[in-house]
Amino acid sequence: MGMRAFSPSNITANIAVSAVSQSVKVINRNSPITVRIVNNGTSTVWLSFGGSTVTASLSTSFPIGPGVHEVLTMSPSPNGDLYIAAIAAAATGTIYFTPGEGL
Repeated sequence: MGMRAFSPSNITANIAVSAVSQSVKVINRNSPITVRIVNNGTSTVWLSFGGSTVTASLSTSFPIGPGVHEVLTMSPSPNGDLYIAAIAAAATGTIYFTPGEGL
């Protein structure tokens, strides 16, 4: 069985990243979801994943470099929602989150 290419399944959400943690709801689903993440900015952003109160931290969150994209499989929060929070230390930019399936 081969790997499937990434197939988007919903509308892309985005955050205009700044030095303040902000979050966006990516999906409402009760099973793991694949999310393609694109950092369209000029500095590293840090991400945290969870429920509606999730916040990102410059010291402990997941880093994504400038111009980088990742495809991650995540589990939603206990109520089925998946929020992603983002923060940047320097320059601002937009980070995009597209839910789907595959790699």
